Amino acid sequence: MKKYISHFFTFALFIFAMVIVARYKATPPYALIFNTIQFLLIFSAAFVLSGQWLRAINFSSIFTICVYYLSNLTYHFYKKPLFISDFLVFFDVSNWPIVFEYKSLIFIILIYILVLGYGVWAYRNTKKSSFKIRFGFLVFFIFLIFLDAFLIQTKLMKEHWAKTFPHAKEISMNLAMSFGSLEYSSPKFGDNYEYFKEKMRDVKPYKTSNLKPNLVLWLQESTVDASLYEPNLKQVPMFEGSEFKFKAFNRVHTFGGETFRSEFEILTGLNPDDFGSGSSTIFYSGTKHIKYSLPKLLKEQGYFVVALNPLLPNFFNVYNAYMDLGVDKYYHPSNLDCDNGEGYKNLWHLNSENFSKCVKKIYELHSSSKPLFIYATTINEHVPYNRHEKPKFGLKNTVLSDYYERQIELSNATMDFDKFMQRSKKPYVFAYFGDHQGLLGFKEKDLNLPYKNQLFITGFYVKGSKEINASIWDDLGELGLNTATLLELMQIKPNEHFEAIYAMKKLCGGVDDCENKELVKSYKSYIYDYLKSASKE
Repeated sequence: MKKYISHFFTFALFIFAMVIVARYKATPPYALIFNTIQFLLIFSAAFVLSGQWLRAINFSSIFTICVYYLSNLTYHFYKKPLFISDFLVFFDVSNWPIVFEYKSLIFIILIYILVLGYGVWAYRNTKKSSFKIRFGFLVFFIFLIFLDAFLIQTKLMKEHWAKTFPHAKEISMNLAMSFGSLEYSSPKFGDNYEYFKEKMRDVKPYKTSNLKPNLVLWLQESTVDASLYEPNLKQVPMFEGSEFKFKAFNRVHTFGGETFRSEFEILTGLNPDDFGSGSSTIFYSGTKHIKYSLPKLLKEQGYFVVALNPLLPNFFNVYNAYMDLGVDKYYHPSNLDCDNGEGYKNLWHLNSENFSKCVKKIYELHSSSKPLFIYATTINEHVPYNRHEKPKFGLKNTVLSDYYERQIELSNATMDFDKFMQRSKKPYVFAYFGDHQGLLGFKEKDLNLPYKNQLFITGFYVKGSKEINASIWDDLGELGLNTATLLELMQIKPNEHFEAIYAMKKLCGGVDDCENKELVKSYKSYIYDYLKSASKE
């Protein structure tokens, strides 16, 4: 009886796996082709190793189902497809501590281990096939590898895959095609950059001077104005008022996590999505190839560039990425004795007050001789949020209540730091922005914004000394283009890369939301193919 139940269970798993394999009805059936190849690859490998039919069918079915749900989880949490490069990031043991912050993930990972363990060990005592049959499947397995490798290199498949973005829900095709993109390559957009060059001539350059104000740039983790979710909430002080040098809603290119994507974008002016599946490893393999960056430009202008991060330098390779992009000095809060006594570790819960103390110490240490650029990332606004305490502020949503309470603390630290900069009596620009929205459980329809893709919008805010002229902006901005906003406010002469970014901002406001698609393609061609901004050897 036990044997029949086991066989029925395996049959059910196989049917479910076949439904997953055949679920796309698109014509031509490229997704079906890749789904079929990858199922047969897993089956053939399992059979060659075990020589057992049922064991191979059981494992390949379970593996297919697990990958399907892993892709769904990736889309649920991060609103992005699953790529091979995501596995490389996950299997970097330096990143594993984040799992312990997502308590629900520990349970999910344990379930995956148990299910895959069942797939490996079930039917281990069944009869094994002959050597000839196993050898035949080895040949078949090698043939499938060559077929897969051939398909991912064809122009036809590359063009079809590109058309599936940004949603890219064809899981097996994403994994196969992204496997072919593991080696870094700069984005390519053809040679149609002349149109953008012509349009650039119509853009009047901004005023430059030798002012060289200090720049402090705060990436505020998971931060967006909480009153956008609940209009009855009072807007915190760091978002309200009119004393801004610049203020705009801000298009970002990540949701719920992967802060490094927004870090890359604000420091380079480049959209991580332009790197396709390579965007997941942009801090690992991409930064060394970036020719232009905000830190590099400011260093050429005599600035000393400092980065502060509450996480350890090997977490998502941030230290090496910062150095590649031109940072002179990297600090962890423990280096500055503002770690709340927690020591040298990932400080997931470093409160905003202590974070602000760290930045003040950096300013006091380095602001005497050279103009200073401090780039710092907050952390306390990150998930997980408290789901168990009674809501405050007249809210019914426990998660939003906790999020808003942390935002109040962040706002107090932000406003206090601005007063600190005012007391310095030196010209300064103090900018802060949300890297992405937090995992609060809201849907796009829950936000009070008049834009599409509302889950990918935060805010970009700039305060400054009296020497800084305000830049008025009434439309949706974009994070990468706001590198030019900072240079404009600082009156720093841009190089050809940031001059192009400034021109694109003036011509269309953003890239993703620009209606002139010919201009967008020509702009990207100018950046990547003419200037070769991401092709440094």
